[in-house]
Amino acid sequence: MLERAKRLVLRYDPGQFTFSNFAITASDDQLLGLAKLLNGFQECPVYKVLKVRTFEF
Repeated sequence: MLERAKRLVLRYDPGQFTFSNFAITASDDQLLGLAKLLNGFQECPVYKVLKVRTFEF
């Protein structure tokens, strides 16, 4: 399996934001840091941060 893409999803109540144009080599810690920085500009707190991975067989 070859990982093709990662997406970062910030979920709010209601709604969500999805980000996908970042380096495929970004680590989980780096993505969580990015999510925290992005959430700093929001009035509502994020209640869930997800990493969605796409694979090719």
